[in-house]
Amino acid sequence: MIKNPVIRRFCKRKVSVVALFLLLLFVVAGIFGPIVWRVDPIQQNYAERYAPFSLSHPLGTDNLGRDTLSRMLNGARTSLSISFIGVTLGACVGAFLGVLAGYFGKWVDTIISRFIDVLLAFPGLLLAITIVAILGPGTQNTMYAIAIFGIPNICRMVRGYVIRLKKSEHVEAAIVMGSSHLRIIFTHIIPNAISQIIVNVTLNLGTAILTASSLSYLGLGVTAPYPEWGAMLSTAREVIMTHPVQVLIPGLTITLVVMCFSLVGDGLRDALDPRLKNS
Repeated sequence: MIKNPVIRRFCKRKVSVVALFLLLLFVVAGIFGPIVWRVDPIQQNYAERYAPFSLSHPLGTDNLGRDTLSRMLNGARTSLSISFIGVTLGACVGAFLGVLAGYFGKWVDTIISRFIDVLLAFPGLLLAITIVAILGPGTQNTMYAIAIFGIPNICRMVRGYVIRLKKSEHVEAAIVMGSSHLRIIFTHIIPNAISQIIVNVTLNLGTAILTASSLSYLGLGVTAPYPEWGAMLSTAREVIMTHPVQVLIPGLTITLVVMCFSLVGDGLRDALDPRLKNS
């Protein structure tokens, strides 16, 4: 019997549990897969171009004779790392700005809100493309693009939550008792907002995977010859009619991972919803 109410509510949503299990498999594959399957993902062998499934190449080879399984496993490590680091960085900056804007208000809120409005003026993917176009392609710049891409959403969410939380009795009591701003923020504000931040981060991870893949697909993300799912999809699109499996493998993987992050995020949102704590 699961005693933790949050875990119990999450487990009631079976589809989210299955999605979490699949995500863990992808993470494990990205971490340990390249260690177990020690095939160089960038080693070319023109004699084995588009080789079929076999024991030596379980998922075949690509247009340069590179092992597809090795590239998928290394691509998992690359794609997931970019997304996790980028989203975490964006969440930290966005949450920090949201807390400042919601707690202090006045001119602080005005300046931060105008900055967020500027970022929101760009469509999501266009903002990421603009950032990478300015900074240049590459893994590190893709992380920065994803981080900046995620700041507005979490900042506005945290700001609204902090404004509501400021009016709660325990925060007003702490202010009356003379508690410092830092003590109130780190004792009463952030701990109560952390559940909302976790849900937002989980949902943003799926979007980040899609954004990173899109940038690589356009040639603005991870640079060749290093493997990344979006870059693999971009290369395979030229042979979609003759070798469709080269498109299906990375395409279905991206779709499945994004869907799993969305389902896990929905499950966490329901499990962490304060209105359900007594259910």
